[in-house]
Amino acid sequence: MSTVAQKLCVEVLSLPRESRVEIAERILASLEDKADSKAEKAWRAVVRRRRAEIHAGGAKTRPAEDVMRDALRAIS
Repeated sequence: MSTVAQKLCVEVLSLPRESRVEIAERILASLEDKADSKAEKAWRAVVRRRRAEIHAGGAKTRPAEDVMRDALRAIS
């Protein structure tokens, strides 16, 4: 990674979470295949809706460790 990219990463990582999310979405959008853009837009809408549900307290969440443990048990 170039020095400029390293400095940029340090700056971006110091931003508030919502700003980092927006930047990450823009970077990912710049990398995606245009043929998949319709599907990507639909997935982004789902992600935004789910994120809003979680922040509003309307979604039941579980610790990642529990989810991964249960998933490993299911495939073992």
